[in-house]
Amino acid sequence: MNKQQSLFNEQSQKCTIQNVGSSTGKSYRAIRHDVVRAKQKQNANEVHHPDEKINQIKNIFENTSFDKKPKILELFAGQGNCTKIYQEYGEVTAYDKKYLKTGDSYIEYHRLIAEKKKFDVVDLDPYGFPNRFFPDIFLLMERGVMFITMPKPYVNILNGITRTHLISYYDEHNPDEQTIVERIALFGLCHWRKIELIDSVDCKSVWRFAFAVERVKATEYTGVRNR
Repeated sequence: MNKQQSLFNEQSQKCTIQNVGSSTGKSYRAIRHDVVRAKQKQNANEVHHPDEKINQIKNIFENTSFDKKPKILELFAGQGNCTKIYQEYGEVTAYDKKYLKTGDSYIEYHRLIAEKKKFDVVDLDPYGFPNRFFPDIFLLMERGVMFITMPKPYVNILNGITRTHLISYYDEHNPDEQTIVERIALFGLCHWRKIELIDSVDCKSVWRFAFAVERVKATEYTGVRNR
């Protein structure tokens, strides 16, 4: 346990974020950010929000019809909280390098695209922003539902690298929910997938989106005929 961790103990009523900040020289937001990161590494429920995710998954499946038993891809599956729920509905392929040790989600995602695999449901829940998967993640679907977990930019400490990263994907360093949803829809169109937001859950530090994904013909979608 380092100095900062020993100073900060949420279970102690005598220790607050403010006096930790005065002892370490860090701001309130910086201390809060470090605490959240520590909890994420411990897979704490309050930062991974399994109940909110599970309830959303159940609601979407209960209100979505599939032609056959759906094929489900779960990237960054963690310790498998949602995997167990997905197994109740379809055939699940779950990857997580750290906990399940089934494979590196970044590497497997590219392999699946190269092998032209297709899924009816994709769950993208990375540690951090999911932007590195856009727009090619949509190549894994013809028609179905995609769940995406998106950290809220304004609750994170935005250093120069993160600011530039967000600007490159969303044209601004602190995009709001609507901007992010609109840009994800544009990413889908890069591969002629029509993207429609069907559910959004506010989990304090992150948004949990559910999108309907459908492949469209470019000529029909744009109203342009090939000559």
